[in-house]
Amino acid sequence: PRAPAARAARRGPQLPEGVQKKKTYTGVSTKKLNWSAIPVKNIQKTTFWAKTKELEMESPDLLESLSEEFAAKVAKETGPALAVAKKKVKELKVIDPKASQNFGILLNSSLKGLTFEELRILILKCDDSSLSPSVMESLLRFLPSGEDMASLRLLKDEYDELCTAEQFAFMLSNIPRIEPRLQAMVFKKKFFEEAKEIKPDLTYVIAACEELKTSEKFGKCLELILLIGNYMNSGSRNAESYGFKLNFLTKLQNTKAHDNRSNMLHFLANLLENRYPQWVNFRDDLRNLEKARRVSDDQLSKQLRGMKKSLTNLKKELEFHKNPESIDDRFGTEMNAFLEYANDEYEKLEATYTNMGKCVAEIISFYGEDPKKTNAEEFFSDIVTFCNDFETARVENAKMKEAKKREEKQKELKEKEKRRKEQKEKERKDFIIDQQGEGEGVLDDLMDALKTGQAYNRDNRRQKPRQNRGKSAPEKRPKKNLEQNRDRLTDSIGDGGKQNRNLQRGRSQTGNSQSPRNKSNSDNQTDALDSILNNTPTSRPGRQRANTRGESKASEALQRVRAL
Repeated sequence: PRAPAARAARRGPQLPEGVQKKKTYTGVSTKKLNWSAIPVKNIQKTTFWAKTKELEMESPDLLESLSEEFAAKVAKETGPALAVAKKKVKELKVIDPKASQNFGILLNSSLKGLTFEELRILILKCDDSSLSPSVMESLLRFLPSGEDMASLRLLKDEYDELCTAEQFAFMLSNIPRIEPRLQAMVFKKKFFEEAKEIKPDLTYVIAACEELKTSEKFGKCLELILLIGNYMNSGSRNAESYGFKLNFLTKLQNTKAHDNRSNMLHFLANLLENRYPQWVNFRDDLRNLEKARRVSDDQLSKQLRGMKKSLTNLKKELEFHKNPESIDDRFGTEMNAFLEYANDEYEKLEATYTNMGKCVAEIISFYGEDPKKTNAEEFFSDIVTFCNDFETARVENAKMKEAKKREEKQKELKEKEKRRKEQKEKERKDFIIDQQGEGEGVLDDLMDALKTGQAYNRDNRRQKPRQNRGKSAPEKRPKKNLEQNRDRLTDSIGDGGKQNRNLQRGRSQTGNSQSPRNKSNSDNQTDALDSILNNTPTSRPGRQRANTRGESKASEALQRVRAL
């Protein structure tokens, strides 16, 4: 029963269902692709590799191209005697493998092209024209220990059997006092560069202190800030202050205006530009402040201490080189001349540095702060930050001013447009009032005709033909005016109605003796008005025929009123 399981174990992990075993190629002599194969046990149904069908892309020409393009190189064999012999690797005898590797890197890069003897002569003569400080510092780091150097010097007779790195180390071990010699050469090379960097830094700080002390514009600006602060701080613990620490200058922008669109820095910039333009460019008086704030007092102190220590060590080292062993050894001559020059330069630098510290302490005290508790870099940086923020506020003020001008211009245009519309509306109303007066005149004529009875007089039937019959319809009148005219007409008709009722009461007392044909003009007027207002014909055909022309005239006038 265990036989199938044993055979399966020998076959290895089983492939998932549907995954075919990969094709085996034989007789292939090509270069290999160094990939990391996925273990068969990691091939699952859901993996990408379980679904690959690469054999569908196989073709004879593809395989032939691969064999030609990536054919493996085969070493030609001309016989057993001419077989390629492996190069014998020399074993390290003294130095460790890491030191050997470091020397190999150095020889194949920075020191490439120099023989060991040429390098030895350069070091003996203290000729640093071909040796940079970084190369000499690398040599110092990779130097074997004193014991290894002593052991290498004992292998003089076995020099040819040493590897390249140990031969190089053997050459270095035979240079007198190689380690302090290289240290002195590095110091000499760096001294001129460091002195060149330190001098301007000291000058910038001293000049910046003088500018802060003598700038009238900057002083007036501080006075203005003090005035503003004492006014705003009235009634608080900071009221009636005699001064403030200059680090407050960086916090001016934290005080916002009531609209939150500007701050105290914007206000100060506006105030100086509008009222005190002679002080607004105070930054021009502080030209060296930006460079001075980049100077680190700690770094300067460290550099000067390093110089002093190196000069002391060099002076001691020269005691060992009074009687050189080789004619090529010029360490004493070169370094004595350098020591004399370096001492003078160092004394000047140290004196300038002392003066710089004194100036910094004075300027900090000048503004009422404690030099022992105030860092010079922070002191200068706070003022530089204020100057930069102030200039930024000036630019922002100019932008806000332009924006305000644009807003005012837009507002002015809107007001102008509003006035134009109001004037246009006024002209329209005036026109309506004029038309209303014309309409009221027509209505007055109509009322007069109705009241006097002329509208119903048979003798006035012959009238002049209308002259405006061919003209266009009258212009429309506003609805409001129409309603007012109709109200007036209704009131007049109401008065006529009262007269009509009085007449009827009189007729009833006389027994209705009058005939329809002999009615008064007021009866005709009342009926005509009722007909006109109700837009209906009169109830009596005889009266309708008698008053046709008068009613036509009244109806035409009323239509004109309605058209208004």
